[in-house]
Amino acid sequence: MPEQLYCPECGTPLAEDDELCTTCGFTLEEWKKEKGIVDIPEHQPTTKEMISEALTSLINPKPLSQSPSSAVFLKRSQKSTERYILSALMLLIIGFGLSYGGEWLTYIGFTLAGYAVPIIFLVYIIRCDRYEREPLALIAYCFGWGAFSGVLAGILNVLVTGPFLGAGGAGLVEEPLKIAGVYFIAKNPQLKNEFNNHLDGMIYGAAAGAGFAGLENFWYITQMVFSGAYPPLFAIFIRSITGIMHIAWSSIAGRSLGLSKALKGRIEPVDLIPGTLVAAIIHFAWNTLPPIISIGIIFPFTLGSLGNLLRTARKDEINWGYPGFAPDEQG
Repeated sequence: MPEQLYCPECGTPLAEDDELCTTCGFTLEEWKKEKGIVDIPEHQPTTKEMISEALTSLINPKPLSQSPSSAVFLKRSQKSTERYILSALMLLIIGFGLSYGGEWLTYIGFTLAGYAVPIIFLVYIIRCDRYEREPLALIAYCFGWGAFSGVLAGILNVLVTGPFLGAGGAGLVEEPLKIAGVYFIAKNPQLKNEFNNHLDGMIYGAAAGAGFAGLENFWYITQMVFSGAYPPLFAIFIRSITGIMHIAWSSIAGRSLGLSKALKGRIEPVDLIPGTLVAAIIHFAWNTLPPIISIGIIFPFTLGSLGNLLRTARKDEINWGYPGFAPDEQG
């Protein structure tokens, strides 16, 4: 007969498959790992293997061939996430304020226009998550972080990218900064059980990319229009294409973080490398190749890859039984 388990926090009797204490809400993941209860796959992929997977999945993504860690079924403690809405607004306002002063309010039409297509595309990606929807407050937080990270990117692009790396090096600066907000959720003790797998990573990554895209778009649109180079609608159209790419890049980076959670049951700093590296490579090509190649080849290829990755991640959730049993964590 199996040993009766008790919550280490309050002493409530537990079933072996409980992920939270039903009395006090204590998250049992780390405690179960210490007791050898949580199921973690025997094969722990190396960083090199994860980089190879991130590259090959752009062309031919495949559902996971091995059983995932039980971490994909963990539930976060049902504490309110409303404060992350406030954090999102603060990050968004601070990002625009530090970048543009009051101009983004003076020309609020351009601000909203810069966000229009990125938000529509983000909503599409969010709706791909059918079985285990992420809390909108945390998605909003990543969105706000994406905008705020644009401030840091602007500084580093002036100090590092321009003098030493050239235009192609922007991806080496911007992609790590955008994904840092997603990593915060993936590692936060109160939130990490919300971050279950690669589809979750793609949702949060897309949100960070959308937040960044709108902040960057404002500068480019106003420069294009006020210099007389392009009419407003054409400037918005051109920048919307790049905005979609920012979402795709960050989504690809977030996917590898989530895949590490599914395969290893945990996320470590080194897990930032595979997806972020691949995103930076595509970003580099986008910035350095002739526009006809970027728009005619890289753009449709990246969107096609992103669509395949989303569908494959959803297939994994179906294979794991998510349609009948998925972590219920909204709120």
